[in-house]
Amino acid sequence: MNKTKMNRRSFLTASGTTMLVTHSPFLFAVEGVTDTPINTTLFQSTKTIDPGLSRRQWKTIIAVQNHLFPSESTAPGAKEVNSQAYLYAVLSDASRDDEDRQLVKDGLIELQDICWKQHKKLFLELDQTQREATLRKFEKTPNGTPWIMTVLGYIFEALLVDPVYGGNTNEIGWQWLEHQAGLPRPTIETRYFLL
Repeated sequence: MNKTKMNRRSFLTASGTTMLVTHSPFLFAVEGVTDTPINTTLFQSTKTIDPGLSRRQWKTIIAVQNHLFPSESTAPGAKEVNSQAYLYAVLSDASRDDEDRQLVKDGLIELQDICWKQHKKLFLELDQTQREATLRKFEKTPNGTPWIMTVLGYIFEALLVDPVYGGNTNEIGWQWLEHQAGLPRPTIETRYFLL
């Protein structure tokens, strides 16, 4: 069997994810690591709530994001597209269904439980091979695949959303995918949650 290697850019372009997420950035939201997300006040809705994640849980989600979508010399990763701050802004939006926040929290607890049972360590203490094995085991649980797909969905949103919403820093995702944004683009005053 001839296996053709597909890079991330080809995958996103071929799968249509680029077009779908760019035109509907919140559709996928089905439900250096810093201690906490950077200041996201500029990107947040006018009605915010605490997403309810501890400092360790934020560190874990950042590590998961960076593992699922790592930085490469020729492609931005979760860190470069600001997926951490973008996820914080989305989860702190009070107008969003609480189910989203609960899914992320419950998934983190279940993932950590698997880490502890397998390695007697936190996810943050695992090496790359152990992280991959743990995520693969978590993926096979009833909540694992939906949780991983949700986290990936938020990363893809951060990769492709207009930078006015906090992701796609300096249009890095658009440049990487050679995407031309549609016009008119939103401004700080015309973000969807202000309309």
